[in-house]
Amino acid sequence: MVDPMEATAIKRGVTLEEYLAFERDAPVKHILWDGEIFEMWAMAGASPAHNAIATNALVALGVALRGGPCRPFNSDQKIWIPRKGGIVYPDASVVCGRLSLREGSTDVVTNPTHIIEVLSPGTEAFDRAEKFAGYRSVETLRHYVMVSSQEVMVEQYLRQDDGTWTLRVLGPGDVMTFASPDVRIGVDELYERAFDEAATP
Repeated sequence: MVDPMEATAIKRGVTLEEYLAFERDAPVKHILWDGEIFEMWAMAGASPAHNAIATNALVALGVALRGGPCRPFNSDQKIWIPRKGGIVYPDASVVCGRLSLREGSTDVVTNPTHIIEVLSPGTEAFDRAEKFAGYRSVETLRHYVMVSSQEVMVEQYLRQDDGTWTLRVLGPGDVMTFASPDVRIGVDELYERAFDEAATP
């Protein structure tokens, strides 16, 4: 297969059960993709801007969803990808209603409604192509959001009732809106202090 992250697979020809057993004892996180295991830190190496944006997204989701039927999850949550028989850890995800877990697992969620990925130079191509194709196989998913870590730009994909996806591109001052539940998050909230200059020792 084509390496999704231009990284070397740690293991190949792996079943879901083998991956879950491997991941339980691993000191760092890994994804499962097309039967191959990849170490996440070898793929990304997230920048402070990436981490700040991901944190801002999770905080904004938590505030917006508080008291309602939906709840946010951070980047430690495993998400099942049917098309690839895979498991990934998005930067943020949302589940509405009862949590559904992959059969045979205790921590692999199968019913996210919203996924947010903060793009990094090392993972952007994968997030836009292979990963998005995988996410589209998640029947419950209604929103896929890609947030740039290089500039203030958000790409929000919305699944329509007929299964097609529409795109909104948002910039400074714009507001990202979700339905079911109705949620509004300002783009500026996502980027608050994300590009502050680091102090030089």
